[in-house]
Amino acid sequence: MKHFLFLSAFLLTSFTLCAQEISYPEDERRMSTFELKIEGIDRVEGEIRIALFNSEEEYNRKENPLYAVVLPVDDETITWSQDSLFFGEYAIAVYHDKNENGELDSNLLGIPKEAYGFSNNARGRFGPASWKDAHFSINSERSTMAIEIK
Repeated sequence: MKHFLFLSAFLLTSFTLCAQEISYPEDERRMSTFELKIEGIDRVEGEIRIALFNSEEEYNRKENPLYAVVLPVDDETITWSQDSLFFGEYAIAVYHDKNENGELDSNLLGIPKEAYGFSNNARGRFGPASWKDAHFSINSERSTMAIEIK
């Protein structure tokens, strides 16, 4: 139960904290256009909440996502694009906030009642996916990823 409470806290905290400013040495400032597709939406209602992290430390602490995005659910697949991501390492947490209350709802045991997912379609055993499993590299001018929420 505490693992699912941790997962709920992880996702909720990720979306309520402010995004942070990042800086890289000048020679690493190559940019990418990134496109994320959220699949597995079972009902066209509510919002999709996305947290994009660029640091293992921030991801593990569930603080300061680089981007915290809220999108209306108007189709069974939602696409989010960002035109200016620096090359680097990232991880994404996403959930379907069906009732638009800004929280990942869970049952009495702490098991999420709303669909969620992580980059690389990584799944945590009793909580959020680890950075090791969820992180990915952006190292080309165009990058895409699909996350299936469950």
